[in-house]
Amino acid sequence: ARLEVVESEGVKYAPGLSLNYSGEIPEQLGLVTDGDGLSAITRLEGEDDLEALRKIEFSDYISSALGFHLIRDIDHQKKILIIGSGGELDILGGIYNEAEEIWGIEMNPNVKILLQGNYANYSGNIYIREGIKILTGEGRSVLKGLDQKFDLVQISLIGSSNTASGGFYSISENYLYTVEAFMDFWQHLSDGGKLSITRWLKFPPREIVRLCSISLEALSRMGIERPENHLAIIRSWGTSTLILSKKEIGEEEIRAIKDFCDKRNFDTVYFPGIKEEEANTNHVLEQSYYYQEIDQLINSFEEGELKDFYDSYFFNVSAVTDNQPYFFYTLKWQNIPKIIKSTGNWQALIEWGNLIIFATFLQGIIFSIIFIFLPLILKRFPVSKRKVKIPFLLYFASLGLGYMLLEISFIQKFILYLTNPSYSTSIIIFSFLFFSGLGSFYSRRIERNYIGSLKIIIFSLCAILVSYQIVLPYVFNTTLQYSLLVRIFIAVGLIFPLGFLMGMPFPLGIRLVNSTEQGKGLIPWLWATNSFCSIIASVSAVIIALFFGFKVVAILAALVYLFGFLSINYSRK
Repeated sequence: ARLEVVESEGVKYAPGLSLNYSGEIPEQLGLVTDGDGLSAITRLEGEDDLEALRKIEFSDYISSALGFHLIRDIDHQKKILIIGSGGELDILGGIYNEAEEIWGIEMNPNVKILLQGNYANYSGNIYIREGIKILTGEGRSVLKGLDQKFDLVQISLIGSSNTASGGFYSISENYLYTVEAFMDFWQHLSDGGKLSITRWLKFPPREIVRLCSISLEALSRMGIERPENHLAIIRSWGTSTLILSKKEIGEEEIRAIKDFCDKRNFDTVYFPGIKEEEANTNHVLEQSYYYQEIDQLINSFEEGELKDFYDSYFFNVSAVTDNQPYFFYTLKWQNIPKIIKSTGNWQALIEWGNLIIFATFLQGIIFSIIFIFLPLILKRFPVSKRKVKIPFLLYFASLGLGYMLLEISFIQKFILYLTNPSYSTSIIIFSFLFFSGLGSFYSRRIERNYIGSLKIIIFSLCAILVSYQIVLPYVFNTTLQYSLLVRIFIAVGLIFPLGFLMGMPFPLGIRLVNSTEQGKGLIPWLWATNSFCSIIASVSAVIIALFFGFKVVAILAALVYLFGFLSINYSRK
C-alpha cells in the first residue's frame, strides 16, 4: 500500500476526542494510506518519560481507551494486542495506561519500516521501545500463529474512513469484522480479557448495530450462555466502541464504564441492565437512537426473533461471515426511498458506493457490445446465412461465465489466506491462467469422442468445486498461521486441479464445432460470446457474493458449467 507522510499544522488526529479534554494535542505528522485512511505520528522526540506521559494524555480521552480502563485491576502484568497499530495512537494509550507488554500487528509493513527508521526519533522510538513488539501481516493470520493470551485485543477504525470515499469500501472484503474473526479473537483472550472494537459513529445507526450482531452470533456459536451480558457499548460525538468481555460484565465494570464516560462526556449505549434514561445524556440526540436500536436487537435475540428484527431494520445489519465478509455493505435497496425521506438527502447512497458496482456492470454490457459484437456485425460474418447453432453459443457463453465467476470469487475468498488483495489477485490469476494453459495444451491428446471427454472433465470439475466448499474452510483454518510462502504454495496447489480442468473445455469445444457442418463459420461468434460473458461475469461475481456469499458463486459456476455441457450435448441431436 502507498504510504504518504503529510506535514501540516492542521493535522490533529484524535478520533472522537472528548470535548472535556482541555490539554493540547502534540505536534503530529499525518500518515495517509492509499490517499485515504488518515492516521498520525505523534512527536515525542527528546522527551523524558514524565513529559512524554503528559503529552500523550489525550490518547486516554477517546472512546477506544475504554478497554485499557477495564483491565486496570488485573493482578498480573497486562498484555495487550493492537491489530492495525499504524500511527501508534492505541500504543500511546497502552503506554499511558501502564500496560507492561504491548504487541502490535501492523498490516502495512511500510509503517513499521517508517517508525523504526526515518521517523524513529520523531516518534520517541515508540516502535523499538522496551516492552513493545511489532509484527507485520494480516491480523488474523498473524494471531493464529501466536501462542499467547491477551488481556486486551484492540481494533480501532480499520477499514473504511469517515468520509464519502469510505463508500468504496462497502463492496470490498474485510475479514476482521466477521463471526469467525470474533471467535478467533475470543480464543486469544485471557480469562478476564476484553475485545475492544472502535468504529466511526454513523447515523442512522448501522455499523455498531452490526458489530453487536456479530458478537451475539459468535458467542452463540461457541456455546456462551447469555452473550448479551458480555457486551458493553459507548459513544463519543464521532466514534463508538464495543467491548466484548470474556467474563460477564459485573457491577464493578459497569461503574468503571460509567466513570469513564462521565469524565469524558461520552454516552453509554449498552451494558447489562442499562435503562434508557442512562443513555443519550451528553451528546444528546432527538431520541436515544443508538440505545433503542441495540436494545431492540438484544431483545429480539433473547426472544429468538432476530430474523424479524433484521427484516424490519432500515439497513442490513445481520452478522457477516467469512463466506460473505462485506461488513460495510448495509444498504437495502428496497429501503432507499425511506432512507432518503429519513435523512433528507442522497449522502447515504453516495457514501456506500453501491451504485458503482452496478454502473460498472452496465458499462461492461455497453462497451462489450460495442467492441466485441459490433465489429463482427460490421464485418458481416457469414453466420447469418447459416442455421445458427444456439447450443454452441450457450456452451461458449457458459464457459465464459463459469470461468470468471470462479476466478473472481477465488480472488476474493483467498484475500484472508494470502493477507491482502494484491497477493490474492496476482497469485490466483497466475495460477488459473498457468494451469488452464497446461490443461489446454494437454487437451491436444484428445482426438475423438469429444462429448465423452467433456462429460468426464466437467463432472470432475463440478465435483471438486462442491468438495472445496467443505475443504477450503478447513484448510484455511488449520494453515492460516503458516508462513506466507507456504500458504502461497498451498493456494497454488489448490488451484491446480481446477485450472487444469477449466483449460480443456474451450479448445475441445472449438474442435467439436469445427467437426460439424453447422458449426463452420461460427467460430468468431463463439469467441465473441465467450468474451462478452467473461466480462459480464467478472462484475456479476462480486454482485452475487455481496448478496449471497462465495459458496453460492462457486455452486452457480458449477451449475453454469453443467448447463454448458448439456447444451453442447444437445447439439448432437
